[in-house]
Amino acid sequence: MKYIILLFVLSVLLPMIFGLFRNPTRRVTPVIEYAQKKGYRLLNPSASQIPGSSVLEMLKNPALRNLVDASSDVADIDGLDHATGGWLAFTSNLRSKQVTIFNCSTAGSINANSRPIPYKVAKINAQGLPRFSLGRNSIVHTVQDVVGKMVGEPKLAIDVDQRLYPDFSAHYWIRGSDVAAVSAFLSPEKLRFIETAKLPGILATNANYLVYFEDGTLRTEPDFDSFIVAVEKVTAALL
Repeated sequence: MKYIILLFVLSVLLPMIFGLFRNPTRRVTPVIEYAQKKGYRLLNPSASQIPGSSVLEMLKNPALRNLVDASSDVADIDGLDHATGGWLAFTSNLRSKQVTIFNCSTAGSINANSRPIPYKVAKINAQGLPRFSLGRNSIVHTVQDVVGKMVGEPKLAIDVDQRLYPDFSAHYWIRGSDVAAVSAFLSPEKLRFIETAKLPGILATNANYLVYFEDGTLRTEPDFDSFIVAVEKVTAALL
């Protein structure tokens, strides 16, 4: 049993350490400084001890052994099912909803270079929403649908009336198992918001969250600011 526990700890801690090995503060410091400047709370307050620490000091620091990965409870969302690296996260209140912001990466099913795919993610506390995912049409989405059909796991598409929502129908897809519940949640006003906002990322839900994620990594203050503005608009329009 102790070897199983050791392997689990190493599987969580080592990727974090190796990711930081070349420059332990380069990735961590901007996130921590931004959270502190804006008054946001770090998901793992002990992460503030990393800047200025060597890799050996991080290995010896007991406070860094039980970091929570923000991506762990959105692993049932298609696209984030193999995500890691969400331990460097912060939470804020947007429109009275608790929101957790973080970067993560995932070894996606379609990745020509076999490299982790980076995502910037916001998970918004919202229980009881119907399960669905929604995003812009793309080559990746088309290939995923084809692969799903080939392996006998077709995606459950939900269509909207092309006559009422021609722009949405032309540029967006929706997946979900409960057509009635999803259609009731995505009211005409919400569909028009999505049409107008032209969100580049994916909206999805699970039992506890409305999640919005985009390709890329949050690195600079303008990156964080613009992403949070988009998330706040999503929160106001959909919840």
